Amino acid sequence: MLAAQNLASAGASIVFLEETPQWRAGWTNFASRLPSFTSTSARAAITIIVSTDAANELVKTPDGTKVEFGGKLAPSQEQNTWNAIGKLTGSDPRLSSQVILLSSHLDHLGTRQNAPGDDKIFNGADDDASGTVAVMELARVLASGKRPRRTIYFVCFGSEEAGGYGANYFVNNLPFPKEKLVANLEFEMIGRPDAKVKTEELWLTGYDRSNLGPELARRGAKLVPDPHPEENFFQRSDNYTLARQGIIAHTVSSFGLHTDYHHASDEVRTIDFMHMTRAINSMVSPVIWLVNSGFTPAWNEGKKP
Repeated sequence: MLAAQNLASAGASIVFLEETPQWRAGWTNFASRLPSFTSTSARAAITIIVSTDAANELVKTPDGTKVEFGGKLAPSQEQNTWNAIGKLTGSDPRLSSQVILLSSHLDHLGTRQNAPGDDKIFNGADDDASGTVAVMELARVLASGKRPRRTIYFVCFGSEEAGGYGANYFVNNLPFPKEKLVANLEFEMIGRPDAKVKTEELWLTGYDRSNLGPELARRGAKLVPDPHPEENFFQRSDNYTLARQGIIAHTVSSFGLHTDYHHASDEVRTIDFMHMTRAINSMVSPVIWLVNSGFTPAWNEGKKP
């Protein structure tokens, strides 16, 4: 999916993808992050999934060959979404104009009538009620203590699962100058421990892309590199929408690839509340340091999206 997004961003007119079970499973999410057919401009790629046989034929086709495609376009549907936003204004005359963004996403998959079994409601307890709890708890702690020097925005994005619409709207309609946004920490799926890291540890997507993760770790955060690099999680959360705008943005998680992901079985009964509480508490002191420091993170060479 990342390669297709990069090709579209680079100005490809059309991107062909060979059909696989993974593409079919993730198509709705990927397609919703691309321009619609009716709004496609000369710089926006149309993306088409083709069968393996068709892909093999396309590879053998000489440059300049004209190819015709036919199909039915699904009717468009207009829906609304929303972001929940809180702001804690900084106290320092010099640093209060700088912003730290703590975020999660408040949506999940809604109801699916074609879901197997009797339960058709996708509550998303881990994905991402757990991250939303983290943002709310950090807001409570930071608002109840000494006012931070930097300004903090607490944002729970809408429609992440449908294509990152909430985050996209926010970053394109910032209530402050973009250059004042120092860093974004997204919290997603921290409701269960990941067996690939130590029990008390969380992992940070794109850990090696900037110096933010290592610096937070130096300040006591139990953060380690993402143990699932093959999953491309850095590109699969709302942080990526901001990162592509040049903003230092990463996601904090402990998702261990459990099988309840994007299923109706992602219920509150599956949450490990001891782990989630420990995870949130482990980030309190490092975040307090970040919002009171003059530290400005930077992309590592060659790692900026």
